[in-house]
Amino acid sequence: MTTVPAEGRNARRKERTRAALVGAAQELLANGHAHDASIKTITELADVGFGSFFNYFESKTELFDVALTEVAQRYEDWLDERLRVAATPLQRLALSIRYTGRLHLWHPEEANLLIGQFTALYAGKAPLDGRIRADVVGAMQSLEPKTARGSSTVIAAMGAIGAVLAAASSLPEDDRAQLADSLVADVLRLLGADEGAIAELVSGPLEE
Repeated sequence: MTTVPAEGRNARRKERTRAALVGAAQELLANGHAHDASIKTITELADVGFGSFFNYFESKTELFDVALTEVAQRYEDWLDERLRVAATPLQRLALSIRYTGRLHLWHPEEANLLIGQFTALYAGKAPLDGRIRADVVGAMQSLEPKTARGSSTVIAAMGAIGAVLAAASSLPEDDRAQLADSLVADVLRLLGADEGAIAELVSGPLEE
């Protein structure tokens, strides 16, 4: 009979405790209760001892940052698999918006957590900020020198993306996909794309 070393058991127990704390934080973020949650509330929800919290995180701010970052990474991995077909920066941005706008339909828990945090984009605090900004800038630069756009255009495009995706969460399911595709068209017009390219980029099947 093989005996599992004590170090291995301890490591797995620590992993489970940390995962429970992160999961509780993600639940609080998703339902909008993170701001008022105390460490006691978090540990009770995670079903771990209050003192255990500080073995893993220095503050609840650090915990919520980790919780959001881990979900954002899962979302980015999922999205990257679907963006492999993107041949141009414009197509990449269009597909990114179309998929993200449908996130509530395919992965509702992740969508509630991530899109609920889009207001932080404008302060550059959300984990997705750099990715969205890079996609917008890449699409805009691919249109130059035909169009001349500045940083205000990037800010406006990101603001539109965040606002519309947040609004989509309250719409009936059938309307969310249509709204995402309309958002693609509006953002691409803002960046200076022509109508022919826009019509092509908002059509076509998507992989779930």
